[in-house]
Amino acid sequence: MTAESAAPGAPAIFLYREEKADDKIHIHTTYVRLKILTEKGKQYADQEINYQGGKFTITGVDGRTIHSDGSVIPFKGKPYQKLVKKNGKEKYKATVFTLPDVQVGSIIEYRYTLGYESNLVVAPRWYLQGPLYTRKAHFYFLPSERVLEDGHGGVLQGHVAYAADLPSGASVVYAPASQSYTLDVEKIPAYPEEDYMPPMQNYTYRTLFYYTIARTIDEYWATEGKYWSKNADRFIDSGKLSSIASGIVSPSDTPVQKLQKIYGAVMTVENTTLTREHSDAEDKALGVKIKTAADIWAQKRGDRDEITRLFVGLARAAGFKAYLAYVTNRDYNLFVPNYLDMSQLDNEIAIVEVAGKETFFDPGERYAEFGSLHWKHTATQGIRQIDKGTVLVLTPSPVYQSTNVLRFASLEIQPDGKVSGAVRIALSGTAALRWREFALSNGEDALKQQFTETVQAQMPAGIEVKVDHFLGFTDWNTNLMAMMSVTGSMGTNTAKRVFLPATFFESTSHPLFALDRRTEPIDLNYPYIAQDTVEIKLPPGFDVESLPKDTEFSDPQNTFYRAKFTREAAGLKSQRALVVGNVIYKADDYPQLKDFYQKVNAKDKEPAVLQFTQAASTTSGSQ
Repeated sequence: MTAESAAPGAPAIFLYREEKADDKIHIHTTYVRLKILTEKGKQYADQEINYQGGKFTITGVDGRTIHSDGSVIPFKGKPYQKLVKKNGKEKYKATVFTLPDVQVGSIIEYRYTLGYESNLVVAPRWYLQGPLYTRKAHFYFLPSERVLEDGHGGVLQGHVAYAADLPSGASVVYAPASQSYTLDVEKIPAYPEEDYMPPMQNYTYRTLFYYTIARTIDEYWATEGKYWSKNADRFIDSGKLSSIASGIVSPSDTPVQKLQKIYGAVMTVENTTLTREHSDAEDKALGVKIKTAADIWAQKRGDRDEITRLFVGLARAAGFKAYLAYVTNRDYNLFVPNYLDMSQLDNEIAIVEVAGKETFFDPGERYAEFGSLHWKHTATQGIRQIDKGTVLVLTPSPVYQSTNVLRFASLEIQPDGKVSGAVRIALSGTAALRWREFALSNGEDALKQQFTETVQAQMPAGIEVKVDHFLGFTDWNTNLMAMMSVTGSMGTNTAKRVFLPATFFESTSHPLFALDRRTEPIDLNYPYIAQDTVEIKLPPGFDVESLPKDTEFSDPQNTFYRAKFTREAAGLKSQRALVVGNVIYKADDYPQLKDFYQKVNAKDKEPAVLQFTQAASTTSGSQ
């Protein structure tokens, strides 16, 4: 076999996949048989198995490579563990191993076991689609028959249910004799690889199991919400925060001023989600006990959810109606109401009523601006507190006015073609939050390097930029500003003319969307306004022969582009504005979206044409 007709050009395919979950003996086993079809497919020799650390382990890793001539090379290496990420006190790890001597035409096989503690049950989640085509797959689940703790001091009989989205003709089969569930499928296409896709696990074929005694969706979320809310309120214990709140605000403050002072005070607390978690042993050695939000204030450190709870508690102590919401992070998942599992929810955010209107806050995101949410917490769902109980919630959609990218370049061209000058970039909203939190986790030196590399990738050929310093680096109340220096040369010379990149910042960019067609929705993450001003001072002997024509256009989805070019006394000036007002598009909207960005890219690439005098020609010819 050298190709798969059902998946033309595929680098590899799954010949067979098998996942078995046995909650009676607390293991999930996975077996994979995979065919390598191209050089690119050899990357699947490297396997990384992600799992949640702590109560889970990966064991029994075994594998082999089978060559086309039938020879077999067993895996004799030792897998190694690595930390993938931390989310609060949870650690997500990976077991990594490499199959030996993988070649085009090889088949690789591997298996492993995910084990977990005997007091746990883990209902499986079967994701049928992945990056590769699957010829056949088999799934099996044997639930626990034990009476289970419900996590709230009660018990429940292990009643199993599932939420499913399956291909035509496929179904989950329940066997009463063994009380097990199976699913067999074949010819499952890979999910598409397209730019700016939403979280694809929510758009693929899947079956998500869960244990529950709830009779309806509403009953489950109301019950679990009640327990979550009571636990959060016990931690907040706003009575202990009254004296702290009175020391932060003044009786003469307006409600908005009071809330701004509380928000600013909470922002001074170290956010250990972004810096460094402290172990229980470390806290014990230091005599630190974290039981309430008042302890977070006393220690001046806490994780993102603890800081959010502190903010809500202080707001309540200051007389505000304040609530928590517990939502799914939209950057990698979407909330599924009929999947009755609290593990869908990731982070807590705050809701405070001011002047009769509720405003959403994100104090757990260090440097998030007052009255705003990180984009991953916008237009997402979860549960929230109300005066009596909890309800499902949809958070506000982001607006383009909240995120601005302002770029200004002042450049001077010398007679020999050298360019010098400065670039100033001011960021607000999500654009600023991204870089501030990067610096918090990685340091300012890493920020300078990464920011420089990002801007450098947008520069015309021959131009080099470097960050000199930042302004407003730790002040969420103001723009984050990067001051950069510019050196090098730019433009293309002919015998009588010089062609300059008029828009400068975008002259080498590629169209955002290049594929002819689209099968999945588009998610641009967050809306924004980008505005550029470029001033280029020319040396004596150079005249502006022509400039691109001024233009503006838009599409029906609140997206707008404008470019304006003017001659100046000593050079030229360009002004560019791009407004991205909508971020979620259906696949059917793709043609008009593609057309808009292709028009933007074509305009960005139009040059300014300079004509140089005889003196300038002589200078140019002597280079």
